Amino acid sequence: MTMRLLIGLSVLAGACGGGGDYGAGPALTDAGYYADAGTVGCLSSNECPTGYVCSEFGRCERMMTPPPTDGGMPPPPPEIEYEFSAPISSDRYMYVAMTAQDELARIDGQSLAVIATPVGKSPKMVSAIPNNDGAVVLDSINGTAHIVRPNGAHDLVKIVPTLKNLNRLDVDPSGRYAVVWFDLTKQIQTGGIGGVGSFQDVTVIALAPGLERAVDLTVGFRPRAVQFDAAGARAFVITQDGVSVIDLGYATTHGPSIVPPIAVNNPAFPPESVEVHVMSTGTYAAVRQLGENALHVVDIGGLELGRSWTIPLISPATDIDLAPNGGRLYAVEREAKKLAIIDIPADARNPSGVETIDLTGAAIGSLVLSRDGNRGLLFTNATADERITMVKLDLPGYPFVTWPLKKSVRAVGISPTGTTAIVINSKSAGDPSTAANVDEFIDRSYGYSMLDLASGFAKLQVTPVDPGAFAYAPNGTKAYVALDGGNAPTAIRALQVVNTQTGVVITKQLGSPPSAVGILPGADMAFTSQRHPLGRVTFVNLLTDAVRTVTGFDLNSNIVN
Repeated sequence: MTMRLLIGLSVLAGACGGGGDYGAGPALTDAGYYADAGTVGCLSSNECPTGYVCSEFGRCERMMTPPPTDGGMPPPPPEIEYEFSAPISSDRYMYVAMTAQDELARIDGQSLAVIATPVGKSPKMVSAIPNNDGAVVLDSINGTAHIVRPNGAHDLVKIVPTLKNLNRLDVDPSGRYAVVWFDLTKQIQTGGIGGVGSFQDVTVIALAPGLERAVDLTVGFRPRAVQFDAAGARAFVITQDGVSVIDLGYATTHGPSIVPPIAVNNPAFPPESVEVHVMSTGTYAAVRQLGENALHVVDIGGLELGRSWTIPLISPATDIDLAPNGGRLYAVEREAKKLAIIDIPADARNPSGVETIDLTGAAIGSLVLSRDGNRGLLFTNATADERITMVKLDLPGYPFVTWPLKKSVRAVGISPTGTTAIVINSKSAGDPSTAANVDEFIDRSYGYSMLDLASGFAKLQVTPVDPGAFAYAPNGTKAYVALDGGNAPTAIRALQVVNTQTGVVITKQLGSPPSAVGILPGADMAFTSQRHPLGRVTFVNLLTDAVRTVTGFDLNSNIVN
């Protein structure tokens, strides 16, 4: 997405049912999961409770080894990685698919004018085009994509054909290409419009004005994700049997073809237990297989296509992250209390060069990197632990410091400037009104913390409901956190504005429950879309905090990013 955007918390744990205890009852599936009845309805593991992963059929299932037979404690549950993504917005405009009306609404963040453009039958999937104020929207019935570009009081529209029944849309970071594909897990979960799409075909679209073109390609079996290199020249379709590498320029100037996958994972591991990340250079893929004391680096774009190197670890990696420059891989080894720093490709070829940081005494399991890759925040959300560790990854020796918090951690987002972080805190079981002391009251309450990365000072904000989506202003001086108490008429619905320099929080009451938060840098506005029968978006001025609301277009049909 374009909008030099900040951070929007798209999914929080708890969307699926299930508990976190280790008592008897769940049955071990062939894939190595414990399935709990009724825990259906997830798209990814991010939507499942702590200690669970989302299976390929949309069920939250516990991922762990079988309970010990000697009476000992089972291993801790896995870390849950939360995805941070932008709402459907460009530099200046916010887009809303009006499925029932067969239109795309474009809302101007400066004037609040709303323009509706016909975009085929039952549109649901929308994506903004980076470096451009336009958007791409999929027709859910007829197999077309509409490329929409603002043009004063009207929109210019270019229609290109796609395969039918595709339900996912990804645009490369340069804004020149889009990849449209079918996600079976999402289809099972949503049961939405359309039938089952192809398990091995994708449509690639060239988006350049005047040169729009679509071509259909065959890739590996069951695409699971699409990634791009930093230049936006290649797309990497992560499939069940490897990675299909698409040269986007070549593909969109030639006819349909087959792009066979490059094998990257051991077929003995269930596909759901394999995590694949493509380095931003597009030359190598980093592969983590859950429970294995090793990582794998595979050449997917260099001179040794398909060659794999194994990097031994002291204990299994509970999280891996890639440096923005594409030259480094970080692996969190929770059991060993280590952070492995792996330079690619040198340390893949010779693992003796791998550096490790001893983090004994810190709570680790997950890692979040700043946008420039200079700072890393380590924490765990597998257990209740009120600590967070910052590592200075740009300095010799990688100095680090561990800071105490007032509440345990669920998710973290670092500001665009790398100076502060919003920590979404976990809530302990129980009603805070029955707490016996202050600490118990805090633990049982919802809340989030604003963390200053220079001093370690944390400002705790207790909230009446679970904090939801949030976004940072481009300069990092303010953050915007949505409070969604549900659809009941008396439920809490608000947007909190956090001044990161003073810690002061201002609450803006909303007329409807907030569903997404984002920033329009070109309009100097933050916005929150809301669930309302006629459609509603509230805009907040980044400088003055003045609020304006537009109501009167249909948001009923579940915007999908």
